[in-house]
Amino acid sequence: MKKITLVFIVSMLLAILKSDAQISNTLLENTIELNDSMQESVGLSIFSNTFFKNNEYFDNIAKGYTLFGTQLQTELAYIINKNIRIQAGVYARKDFGNDDFTKVAPVLSVKLQTKGYSVIMGTLEGNVAHQLSEPLYDYERLILHPLENGLQIKVDKKKIWADTWINWEVQEYLNSTYQEQLSVGHSSKTILYQTKKGLQITWPMQFLFTHTGGQIDLDTTPLKTLSNVATGILLHYQNPNPKGFIKSVTSENYITYFNELSPTKVLNFQEGRGLYANVNITSKYDIGVSSGYWSGKNYLSSRGGDLFKSEASIYGQKGFTAPKRSLLFLRLLYQRRIFDALNVNVRFEPYFDLNENYLAYSYSVYFTYKKDLSFFNLTNGKRRSNYVR
Repeated sequence: MKKITLVFIVSMLLAILKSDAQISNTLLENTIELNDSMQESVGLSIFSNTFFKNNEYFDNIAKGYTLFGTQLQTELAYIINKNIRIQAGVYARKDFGNDDFTKVAPVLSVKLQTKGYSVIMGTLEGNVAHQLSEPLYDYERLILHPLENGLQIKVDKKKIWADTWINWEVQEYLNSTYQEQLSVGHSSKTILYQTKKGLQITWPMQFLFTHTGGQIDLDTTPLKTLSNVATGILLHYQNPNPKGFIKSVTSENYITYFNELSPTKVLNFQEGRGLYANVNITSKYDIGVSSGYWSGKNYLSSRGGDLFKSEASIYGQKGFTAPKRSLLFLRLLYQRRIFDALNVNVRFEPYFDLNENYLAYSYSVYFTYKKDLSFFNLTNGKRRSNYVR
């Protein structure tokens, strides 16, 4: 406990002394654009993400594997006005080294937005756009589970950002041989204090409930419900000098809690906890370095990163458990938008297991393209060619 407390205090002091923390995934987000300048129009939305992630893991929790391929989501959009957008299209993922598509699925979204509030039905602004911490949500789901469908309510105001959603993952039907699956989540950030000199203190609140069950299927497997909660404090320093070498410094510090809520307990652990503290420094050249510390006890998460869990993932040694996990992370990253179109992410992420005394790492490259093309406006009955970002 003394060790955990010391690391937490050091992380907080580094941030206060003006030294984004867990890696920022903003450039990987696929959001539905609506703003006050939009008029009635028809257009095309394009989101492309070409990825290469090589995990050189030698842990019984998770062995190494490689993700290498590309994703494309293309949708025809009808913008009724600045408040309503309807779009439908198709998502496709193609892994390199595989002649077939890994996944092809339809996508459909309706978004309503006004005065900082928005509601989405259909395909959501999901995965990394939820801005959950890694113990709750693994950013690899951007590749492995890219689509979320259901209902989403978001708030984007001056002092608060919030995202609440239900993701209906598997629909069961009468006499189905499988169970329904769903998840319900919330992620919010409330600004507690900020100065004109670039310091900001924020309170995050996150929870994620996942459920597998149902009443009309033929599957007799006991239903399973898990809850994960995280909260803490975020400290961010944005250098007011645009020519300064250090552009920003952030410290994110979370306390996490896990609980199995299933009527029949089926997991290796029924409750657990963890502490995740890290500091990230970004330079004016968009090169960043991030250091982090994870200490977990009996911690599980249905959607979190594999390395944070106390039991083996599908990539690990079957049946293996590690009740206590202590990890140190050091991450080097380069994130930049080039040619005003393509977002480039390059990452090198080594970590050291303090309990088992070994070093492992991963490295990755992402090329992400996101654009809205407007075919024509319908304002006042006139069609005119236009191009909007």
